[in-house]
Formats: sequence, C-alpha cells, structure tokens
Amino acid sequence: MIVAIDFGITNTDIAVSNGGALDFFSFKTNLPIEESNILGLLNQIKINHKSIKTIGISGGRSSDFSEDIDDIKLIKVPEVEAIGRGAKRIFKENNSMLVMSLGTGTGCIFGDNKTYQYVGGIPVGGGTLAGLSKLLINEDSIDEISSLATSGDRSEVDVLIDDVVSGIDILKPNLSAANFAKVSRNKYRKEDIAKALTNMIGEIIGTVAFSNAFIFDKAEVFFIGRTFLEPNIKAAINERLTIAGIKGIYSDAPGKENCIGILDFLEENN
Repeated sequence: MIVAIDFGITNTDIAVSNGGALDFFSFKTNLPIEESNILGLLNQIKINHKSIKTIGISGGRSSDFSEDIDDIKLIKVPEVEAIGRGAKRIFKENNSMLVMSLGTGTGCIFGDNKTYQYVGGIPVGGGTLAGLSKLLINEDSIDEISSLATSGDRSEVDVLIDDVVSGIDILKPNLSAANFAKVSRNKYRKEDIAKALTNMIGEIIGTVAFSNAFIFDKAEVFFIGRTFLEPNIKAAINERLTIAGIKGIYSDAPGKENCIGILDFLEENN
C-alpha cells in the first residue's frame, strides 16, 4: 500500500493506492502542519500502519519532516512537481502545458517533458473569497456565498466598462472598470456584494492566466484545484480568457490532482 498526502492551507488531501484500487480522502487542515499530523490522519481513515510501504508527502512544511515515521518511509515530493505531474496525468497531456493551481491562493506551473517550473503565484483564491466575504457580508460558507452571488447584480457595486468607456471593441460593456467603486454612493444588497466579489476573484485569476499564456505562447491553460468549482468565479475566469483568445480546460478531479502527482512520482522513483 502506498499513501500520498498533500498538505494545503485549507484542505489536506490523501490518496491511498492498494493493488490497483485508489481511494481519496479530504480533511480540513489543522494549522500548524506538523509531522505528528500524519499518524492522526492515517488513524482517521482507519489504515493499518503496518500495511503501508511508503508515504509520499507534499505541501505545507513537509520538506522539514523526517525521513520516516513509525518505521514507514517518507518521501518528500516538491509541490511544484506534484502539481505538474498530477496535471499531466489528469489531462493526459504529453506536450508542454501551463497549469493554474486554484486553491486558497493561486499558483502557476509550466511543465515541459518532466521539468516543472514555478512561474509565479498570487495571494488570491478560495481563501480570499471566504475571508473577504466574512468581512463584507459576515458569511464564509462558500455554498452560501455562491447562492447569494447567483442572484446578485454587481452593476450596483462595480463601475462597468459600459459606464465609462465606448468604442473599444475588445472590451465588453459588462466587464469591470473598477471593482467596488460604487459602494460609497449606491444602495446594494449582500447578493450584489457576493456577486462582485466572486467576479473580481475570477477576473484576477483569468487575467493572470492569459498573461502567462502569452508569455509561454500557449493557446490554452489547464486549471486544477477547487476554487473554479464556484460557478461565478469560473464564469469570470472564462470571460477574461475569451477576450484574450485563450481556452480554459478544467480538471474533472478537483482537489485530487496533487495526490495523483505524488503517486506518479512514487511510481517512478520508488
């Protein structure tokens, strides 16, 4: 039995590979992330430690962990490589690819053959949505924020292109010219704030994605993680990509990609 554990800021994801069977588990991350968390997690998923050959770990401060725990070998997989390998497996892509990892924050990886390069990241993602929503509308449940946003009208909150600019064909009238610039003079609802916030996060991620696509001369960007599961964010990402003529391709295994990348690394190197 081989176990992969990816320590994220918000979620800790686990994959268990045993004789061809693959099981996934996910838990809220208990900060700070410590080596002792590993045995606790294995106990929660009711795995007999004696049956584990190897544990692959990535994320958090896992690079500081020991080389073994409870007589089980620990193999540390660089997070950039876990992301890149996981994306290649998920998307069955053999060519070079640009990957946006959408989690609590957002990272960008460029993978070419078996070389994975960290392009950069932004501190905007699912954590931003939960945190700012708590401050602005006293709501940090992603499901509730999404429900509010779906019936919101961000034109009550944002200054739109249509309000200030005309004659630039590439700029659609419903794009934001200035996020939240109307809140000082307009009446607005919680729904409008939620809509404006989810849209802003999607616009930022989408803009970073197409900018990196231009740098690496790619016509498509691959998205992994969980943040794009919020439909208003995903719609805003796609709107920005469309302006730039870039195609967005989204993982059908959200949240599992890094663990799959860890397992891929272990299969090749263990």
